[in-house]
Amino acid sequence: MADKDSKKSGGGIGNIQIQGEKLLLIQDSLGWEKVRAQAEEYKVKAMGMLQSFLFQPQSKDIAISYEEKRYQAFWHIVGTSAFEYKRRARYKVPVETVVEDVEYQEKEYKVDPKSHTFEIEGVEHCRESYKEEIMVDAQTDQPADFKKYFQFPTKILQSTDELTSDGTPVVNLETKASFLVRKILNSLVKPIKADEILDEKIGIEELSLYFYPIYTFEFFWEAKNKKSIVEFDGVTGEIRKGRKISDQLRHAFTNDELFDFAKEVANFVPGGALAMMAGKKAIQMATKKD
Repeated sequence: MADKDSKKSGGGIGNIQIQGEKLLLIQDSLGWEKVRAQAEEYKVKAMGMLQSFLFQPQSKDIAISYEEKRYQAFWHIVGTSAFEYKRRARYKVPVETVVEDVEYQEKEYKVDPKSHTFEIEGVEHCRESYKEEIMVDAQTDQPADFKKYFQFPTKILQSTDELTSDGTPVVNLETKASFLVRKILNSLVKPIKADEILDEKIGIEELSLYFYPIYTFEFFWEAKNKKSIVEFDGVTGEIRKGRKISDQLRHAFTNDELFDFAKEVANFVPGGALAMMAGKKAIQMATKKD
């Protein structure tokens, strides 16, 4: 953002570019057969963490009482800004102590006897560029480091129908992409001391919603009436304490919610590209409600 007294020419920031809108699925490296075998092997460990050695169960004592696969998601947004401008500036040029004045380009400059410098004026031609990147859990609205997923193959989705066609639920998307875009754009607008703005560009280079599979198992030790829930990351294979998807999250992509998601995305994406990806049901709802 230029100073108040700056003159402006060129395209300006009125044309903020938003591009690179994508829905992506990070490919499953496990699958049900492999993850079920891992769950069988993990049963004792899942229950044995809080048990003493003498009371540790055997694998046959533990049943898998519940299993599920779901898709979770995170936003990856990259924005850039670039500014080209001119400004007048004064420079102090040091000289030897014996110098009283300097003649430069047919102009005479007096030397300051205290600092032993003289001042000249020039016009600076400047360029500045900035980049901002954020990754946010689409369900919890919390920033996190999801870079580990970028090393795995992905598939571009034309629609969320591709995720849910086999009945696999998608965790509710709480985070509004439009809020994240505004946040990153605000970070990219910088104060600039300029007399003349030659060009300024601000844009979103990537606006991606990544989905990744999570497998969850509930283990039940009937003799101790004890349950333990563990989840397996379908991409990285990581095993961690888990939770079952709640009823509220299970029907995250009902017609109404799909419509709201599509409408919200269409509000800021040129052409509504992500809105069109939000699934046939969303488009149907948009047609019905308009």
